Amino acid sequence: MRNLSVVLFVVFGLMAASCADNKNDQKVTASENKEASSTKVALDPELQAKLSWVEKGTECYGIVIGFFADGSTLGKAVKCRVIAIKPDRIKMKTVESVSLLEGEGCDKMGLAYGDTWWEEEGDIFKTREEAEAFIMDKGWAGRKK
Repeated sequence: MRNLSVVLFVVFGLMAASCADNKNDQKVTASENKEASSTKVALDPELQAKLSWVEKGTECYGIVIGFFADGSTLGKAVKCRVIAIKPDRIKMKTVESVSLLEGEGCDKMGLAYGDTWWEEEGDIFKTREEAEAFIMDKGWAGRKK
């Protein structure tokens, strides 16, 4: 019985020592992965033609669009930041809240600060004026009553 106790003590001691040695081997630091996280993603040719100036962290303007049952469409500009880029889309995060129908008592229709979406059509603008001009050209500036 005493020999069994000694054997178990030695086995558990070796297991504990081997586990303690492996803890340092498993660490991964951000500096080791810096190359992977800073790699620039190339946009597909269609988006690249429109958005060559966009990179991660860029503050710009997107548009919020509401489609209504009466067939009308309403759009507004929203300030946002680029948080991720993939070849076929760009992830945007709002840095302001915008509501499409505040005057009609419906303040829930729009985007709140911090909302995110994937922009796939490339409707991203450097200035609010550019975004609002785009909305005007599309006829989305006012809702028909």
